Amino acid sequence: MPTFLSDPSPTFYALVAVAFLIALAVWYRRRDRKTLLTVGIAGMLLMGLYLIDVAVESPREQAIRRVQIMAEAATARDPVRFVQQLSPTFNYNGANREKVRNSSIWEMIRQYNARIVVWGFGQSDFLEHGDNEVEIGFYCKGEANGGGMFRFVRARFVRDPDDQFRMK
Repeated sequence: MPTFLSDPSPTFYALVAVAFLIALAVWYRRRDRKTLLTVGIAGMLLMGLYLIDVAVESPREQAIRRVQIMAEAATARDPVRFVQQLSPTFNYNGANREKVRNSSIWEMIRQYNARIVVWGFGQSDFLEHGDNEVEIGFYCKGEANGGGMFRFVRARFVRDPDDQFRMK
């Protein structure tokens, strides 16, 4: 599915909505069958765009969902669920999935009762690197005992053999 349909920009939604409103205004003035048909077609296009947007998960939406699951898993101190969002080819400074799962950071999260929050997933911070790799930018904050650490993060996701995007 093309990205402009599965993850349409607000501008694209606005263009289709304006076309629908113009067709509706023309029909209201003329009140004939031809313009009513145009209103119906424009309305169906707007509804179809919305249904495709809701039904089909784009690579950007999938990457966002994975990051949110990772934040929830870190807050719940669940390393298994966290690592499930990482690609089998994951490598960050020599750390693979197993090293992340067994890391001492999980004990520190437990000890300080940390809470992880992510937000700010803008379409402008999304880059596609071919069909099988995407990059997203977002804000992340770790909160514990009244203090916090705030970062802007860029993460790359790769399409695994099961056709799912996971963090690279």
